[in-house]
Amino acid sequence: MAVLLVAGLVTYVVLAADSTGPPAPAAAPSPAVDALPPSAAPVPPAVPAGDPVMGISAPTLADLDRFTRATGTRPEVFDTFEAWSRDRPLDRELADGVALRGARLSVTWEPWASDGPRDRQPDYTLASIADGRHDAYIDLFAASVRDHGHPVTIRLMHEMNGDWYPWGATANGNRPEDFVAAWRHVHDRFTALGATEVAWLWAPNAVYPGSAPLAPLYPGDEYVDLVGVSNYNWGERSHDGFATRWRSFGSLFDESIAELAALTDRPIWITEIGSSDLGGSKGEWLAQTAAEVVRRQEIAGLVWFDHLDTRHGVDWRIEHDERATAAWRAAFTARR
Repeated sequence: MAVLLVAGLVTYVVLAADSTGPPAPAAAPSPAVDALPPSAAPVPPAVPAGDPVMGISAPTLADLDRFTRATGTRPEVFDTFEAWSRDRPLDRELADGVALRGARLSVTWEPWASDGPRDRQPDYTLASIADGRHDAYIDLFAASVRDHGHPVTIRLMHEMNGDWYPWGATANGNRPEDFVAAWRHVHDRFTALGATEVAWLWAPNAVYPGSAPLAPLYPGDEYVDLVGVSNYNWGERSHDGFATRWRSFGSLFDESIAELAALTDRPIWITEIGSSDLGGSKGEWLAQTAAEVVRRQEIAGLVWFDHLDTRHGVDWRIEHDERATAAWRAAFTARR
């Protein structure tokens, strides 16, 4: 399998320069893919076997359809972000649309007001979650997930080992033990309501100097089905007060994958990944990364962050870069 993938990508592969430290023109026409597959299309299983699953995170179903048309592929997972401050059940129009497209829905579920201070929101401390102050909303959402009738992945309180979200282990007056208590409380509310077709995905940020240790934040295998990690090739630029360099997949993820493997035998996902084009070719980087992911049997799946990041001024999207589109398509089809 890996040999086939490398052969299919060889035109696009270059070795990205390694480094240490913390973390376009319109595409050419591509093979046509129907925007809406038949409603009977199967939803992929929670835990993949064999080839790594390939999915994307994007803002809307229209973005998913645009990605599908541009790449000639149907992503197997679609991830969406949902802030608790919206105080609403699962978006059934979105959820049903994802199922109709033959993908599995993943919800990055964020206990915060997304328009508030990123690291300090007293209404969303971990203690407030564990103490039951958000139970009415949790139960509302859990019941809607149960009634949806399709398996759903929930990536709850991601990147908790950093300090940039109000659920972070060292932010908002939190303690590591508060995170575990809050996670288990939410999980138990779902179980009590019969919302059991959920794969719980525990996904820290890639480890970096000063990040919170992972082990004290892990809720335990009985509360976690999948683990994952986020990181990006920011390229040659400065953001959030520090400079970055062009980095290879291994330099971004090796240390974190090793820590996850030492912590649990749950399947490991690359839950957020992307590359800028500042300092190299996004298409070549994606081709090299895809070959690496397939070669490494410990990686169960990958979710590309297909968003325009207006806050940092980076376009992580694939479909507007012809070489990146071709690299994704080659990787996606060569797995079979």
